[in-house]
Amino acid sequence: MIFGTVAIIGRPNVGKSTLFNRLTRSAASIVDDTPGVTRDRIYGTVQYDKKKPEGGFTLIDTGGFETDDFKFQPFSENLVWQQTEQAVAEADLILFLLDGKHGLHQHDRLMLQKLANVDKQVLFVVNKIDGLEQQTLMWEFYGLGVEKLHSISAAHSKGLVDLLGEIKENLSKIPSARKQADLEEGTKIALIGKPNAGKSSILNRLIGEDRSLVSPVAGTTRDSIDTSFTYNKKPYVLIDTAGIRRRTKVKEFLEVQSVVRSLRAIDRADVVIVVIDATEGITDQDARLINLAADRYKPMLLVVNKWDLVEDKNSQTAQNYLNNIREMYLKDLAYLPVHFTSCLENKRVHQIMSKVENLVEESSRQVPTSKVNDSLQSMVARHSPQIIKNYSKRLKFYYATQVKHNPPTIVVMCNVANEIQDSYKRYMLKNFRKDLSFEHVPVRMFLRGKKEVKSRKERVES
Repeated sequence: MIFGTVAIIGRPNVGKSTLFNRLTRSAASIVDDTPGVTRDRIYGTVQYDKKKPEGGFTLIDTGGFETDDFKFQPFSENLVWQQTEQAVAEADLILFLLDGKHGLHQHDRLMLQKLANVDKQVLFVVNKIDGLEQQTLMWEFYGLGVEKLHSISAAHSKGLVDLLGEIKENLSKIPSARKQADLEEGTKIALIGKPNAGKSSILNRLIGEDRSLVSPVAGTTRDSIDTSFTYNKKPYVLIDTAGIRRRTKVKEFLEVQSVVRSLRAIDRADVVIVVIDATEGITDQDARLINLAADRYKPMLLVVNKWDLVEDKNSQTAQNYLNNIREMYLKDLAYLPVHFTSCLENKRVHQIMSKVENLVEESSRQVPTSKVNDSLQSMVARHSPQIIKNYSKRLKFYYATQVKHNPPTIVVMCNVANEIQDSYKRYMLKNFRKDLSFEHVPVRMFLRGKKEVKSRKERVES
């Protein structure tokens, strides 16, 4: 049972992301010595006891506090603090993190003033107290006028057990604390694409709030951000990722970490939404991202965003655009569904989830073996495979069956599997996809020959 929400706030570089990662036992937040790394609010789940995972709370990591004369971010508005304010509004309990190594700062006092009008319980936590000799460093923080301070070292996991106990006790006394679904529940949807293609804007439209930070500055999102929500009474988790640029342009360590997290998001996802900038079309990098997801057999929806910026449109523009990307870039992946949106004008964005739902249903479908065999016999009757040169005989298929779903996986038994031409394999996949109603999702196919089956049986018997 996940009970209550806790937000970590504080100045840049006081150790918020390190504490978040320690408590959630993850590496969801990027940790770096550069101030201002975290921008969006990052969500995770904390269990009080590893042996009893049903008890815990939702934890939110936030960006560092900034003022007009104290800035680390490139935005004209203080967008990061706006994200923090939303985290504070969502939270039942606030962890105000302070830097014991650098002492009390004037901006700590400013943050405290910001919280003066917030009717939320606040725990004051002094970080970077690595040992007994540093305990005296925390006394000056009583200058904030607080009654109780908690000393920890997030980097060395000191004081965290006591802090968790304090959080648990406080949450149990807060009437507003609410149960929340674990973010790992539900169908996971990864939003991927180049920087500034509109991924975060689409996320915000889908869930109806400014969940991800949106700015014209390319590369605004750095972490992979999980957002849980419900659609048609079914749980989903949207993963907004950092934009992935070409490897030659990925130079900063922070951006390398962002790319790694984006690739991990693809691995975690049940469905991948690839966001494409309509004004640029599918670029080589977009094609690489699509192939990365295809190699992992992920159901995909290509969302062509910023359709409002395409000039001189007529009734054939979308179809011509679609034909072009299928012929030029998708080729064997031409079965992927493509959806045109304008996030700025909120056009057709609401249709994305119904298409995702269809992909989930299609990828989860289990087809009877009789129908799989009917498809196999029909395709062989229409187009027989070539004679096997090494054996001077034709390829024979015995039967086929679906052994798995998500992705749909079909095993075909034949006489000599390794002699089948690639072109005929593509023909088989295309027909299986069409005949078995897997028209928009990837299908895995394994060919098993007599000798291979026999050797497997021998290994089992031995």
